[in-house]
Amino acid sequence: MTRQAAANTSRTQTKSTAIILKVAQSMSQLGIAALPRNYELVYEALSGRLPQLSRDLAALGATPKQDALDELGLKHHLIAHGALAADRARATAQEELSDLALQLRHSLAQRHAFRSQLDRFKDRLACDPVAGLTEFADDAARLRDAAGLLMNEEQAFLTALQSSAERFAVLEGAFAESRKPLTRDPVTGLPNRQALNARLKTLLESEDEKEPVALIVASVEGLRGLAEQHGAATAEKALGKLSTLFRKSIKKSDFVARVGGQEFAFLCSDVTEENAQAIAQRIRQSVGALRIALPGRAFTAETLSLAAGIAVAQPLATPTDFMQQAELALSAARSGSRSGVLVYSAELGGRRPRTYSPHAA
Repeated sequence: MTRQAAANTSRTQTKSTAIILKVAQSMSQLGIAALPRNYELVYEALSGRLPQLSRDLAALGATPKQDALDELGLKHHLIAHGALAADRARATAQEELSDLALQLRHSLAQRHAFRSQLDRFKDRLACDPVAGLTEFADDAARLRDAAGLLMNEEQAFLTALQSSAERFAVLEGAFAESRKPLTRDPVTGLPNRQALNARLKTLLESEDEKEPVALIVASVEGLRGLAEQHGAATAEKALGKLSTLFRKSIKKSDFVARVGGQEFAFLCSDVTEENAQAIAQRIRQSVGALRIALPGRAFTAETLSLAAGIAVAQPLATPTDFMQQAELALSAARSGSRSGVLVYSAELGGRRPRTYSPHAA
């Protein structure tokens, strides 16, 4: 068993080294700068996980400009380009605010000028109440013109405010898009471990939350072997089927995330321990019924299996404890549970060391 694990580790390391060398070689041939975000972009293009990105990069030809590469990364929501998108949105917002401040200063200057003319007119009437009609008419005409200018400035400022509000709404969307890669799994589109942790924290720390909460952490057995034997593209097609299946397996108000290479988590509210077991068994049966088509084999398909660990939130539970309990139950279920589904218990927690899944994302 130890020799097999060592052999698998060695193969994984060799494969990773080959990928790194291939990415570096491709970047050198294309004349792409050795920036971290460029490494990610070229890797994703070579991996075949994002076919459109591969085509878009090829369309740029040799020695593509950095701006064009950055646009590709932003278009395909790559993680390393999230900060770049946020920086661009921040710079645009700063420029918009500067323009708005300049317009406001100009409008205030016009108001001040109008106020000064009103004060002079009032002072003149106070000093010379019998001023000639012509002089009074001239002063009134000047005030009328000043009032017209002020109204124009006010309208222009209102238009600028409305335009800025629309721009800020667009920027808010850009910020939201820039954050998506940080909380989404790029292959399945499901939330990732970071998003799950945030949801757990919100749920467990809410004073209004009174409903029982169950966390199901599941491992899809066979995914890793599928990728090693039949290629990443086949494994990703399987992941696409699984993500669709998992979304349909829970209520809309519940939550599913991909938290590792073959691990998924389901957060279900308003369920008992028995309900959670039934949900896990139903998902397990659905996964077992999937048939994964193999490349070049019309009449041969692979099957997958699923093991699951369940934890039910206890009073004053923390997200870390909650996740750890479900992962301990999963570990035990993978080791020897005939049903493939196991609920965390105090006895289980006492028997096993408190560890996290080694494949956590």
